[in-house]
Amino acid sequence: MKKTIITLLLLCCVFAAAAVPAWAEESGIRANAVSELYSAEGIYQDSLRNTESYLFHVPQLTADTPAAAEINAEIRERFGERVEEQLQNMAEGYSIWSWNTGWHAYWNGNQLFLLVSSDMEGGFTDYAAYGYDFDADCRIDNAMILRQRGISEEEYLENLREKVRFMFEDRWSIIPVEERERLGYDELLEKTVAWADPEQPMFVDGSGQIVTIVKIASVAGAEWYYHLATPFSYG
Repeated sequence: MKKTIITLLLLCCVFAAAAVPAWAEESGIRANAVSELYSAEGIYQDSLRNTESYLFHVPQLTADTPAAAEINAEIRERFGERVEEQLQNMAEGYSIWSWNTGWHAYWNGNQLFLLVSSDMEGGFTDYAAYGYDFDADCRIDNAMILRQRGISEEEYLENLREKVRFMFEDRWSIIPVEERERLGYDELLEKTVAWADPEQPMFVDGSGQIVTIVKIASVAGAEWYYHLATPFSYG
């Protein structure tokens, strides 16, 4: 019986057709660029009667190129396997520890940027970004994003480090000044700034703005959390 349930879940969810997002109503490349490796939503109650809503949508590019295959493999390993583990737990009545995996597509001409996220226990959200150029049939890396916008690495890093400093200070401004030394506030701030480097994943959103996935140090809970930073805008 257990094998039958697992099989049914996988048949329903693995390689499922994507629910068509709003942007896919457009014609041409955009209409068929992305499908879904996993697509499942519902409410689950485990054997301990814990009830959770879940939403699992894992994207994959439909382009038949080595670059697209590389991106798909990375998405499958990072997010697809996580979703598959949750489906397995559900099939066996166990608790799940990740409830929401989803994605957003951003277009700039024929360049597609995918932002994939996954919410997990402890308030942690995992983020990853992937870029693909349909004209050149190649992957878009950070250097390409900056070069196409005439931004030097030095200018980018200066803005990024200023932004993560602001984000850290804004997030932890609630800590009384007299408590900051005990909690290592200054050291955590400098660690956050030091993490800001050219390798942190970035993408371009629908307005053409660069967005970077950064790590902001935490004074409680995990050592750090992912956040989305816009190096060239304020707030």
